[in-house]
Amino acid sequence: MQVSGSRKMYFWIGLAVMLILYCLYYFCFIYGLAYEIHSLRARHFVKLIFILACYAVGVITLRRLTTGWMLRLWHLIYLICLILLLLLGIYDWSIARTPLQVRMVADNLQEFLVSPLLYVAMGLFSSYLKGL
Repeated sequence: MQVSGSRKMYFWIGLAVMLILYCLYYFCFIYGLAYEIHSLRARHFVKLIFILACYAVGVITLRRLTTGWMLRLWHLIYLICLILLLLLGIYDWSIARTPLQVRMVADNLQEFLVSPLLYVAMGLFSSYLKGL
């Protein structure tokens, strides 16, 4: 019984940290004044820091909650999305400003990585599999 309670505690702590990061990102850097003050490169860097922080929270907590293949799926999703975002960032910095439609897709992808949606889905799927 203690192991199950410990797993639930890790899930809820991870979710709380993910929600705090998500709120900080939006309140401080999207809707706040800090977003307008920073340069384009600084905004890209801040977005990368938040993505990596959410990734780290997921790795630390999901390692204790899920099976190995689910953690590899977490790594794969973040790796693919991060590579796409880095390629767009490199294009944006070195060649030309990316078109608005591409930036909107990149913003949505970045929001998906920072939001706790994937974390909750992994946690729910893991608890469903453990219940079988």
